[in-house]
Amino acid sequence: MSSKTAASIPQKNNNKQKTILQEIVFILFKAGLLLGIFVLLFTFVFGVVRVADASMHPSVREGDIVFFYRHEREFSIGDVIVLRSEEENQVRRIVAKPFDQVDITEMGLEVNGHPQIGLEKSYIIEQTNQFVDGVSLPLTLKEDEFFVLGDSREQSEDSRIYGPVKAADIQGGLMAVIRRRNF
Repeated sequence: MSSKTAASIPQKNNNKQKTILQEIVFILFKAGLLLGIFVLLFTFVFGVVRVADASMHPSVREGDIVFFYRHEREFSIGDVIVLRSEEENQVRRIVAKPFDQVDITEMGLEVNGHPQIGLEKSYIIEQTNQFVDGVSLPLTLKEDEFFVLGDSREQSEDSRIYGPVKAADIQGGLMAVIRRRNF
């Protein structure tokens, strides 16, 4: 009887080792599956960008992490977007949509002949001036073009320099900002 008991004990330990090994493999499979889903979501649906400049200060600061939705295609004036310009991602605010006429005068930004003073007071702390080396204004936007500006108007590289942004260059609409420093 003692020989039967001794023979059955190693088999129980062997079964326990198999179930522990199976559980580890199953947990690793689930973790890999979740990681794969996460990578797919942030490759095709959502995007993440670290802001490299102070062009959107104070709304979005240098060093902040921005999450955006890649499939956003309906934009309104005032929306913050992520766009691709000269091989770098930028975060900017839409100030004019397709077919709008944009001008910058002594009064500041004008869209379709109307000063945008009320809109700008909500998030702009500097005067909007035209750059000498920029695009010539006034200009009328085409069907697939948007005019974008940074909130920090004096130090922003935006549509005043490189002109209107094509809809195809817009990566997506801003969803959330994670402030990394200076809360």
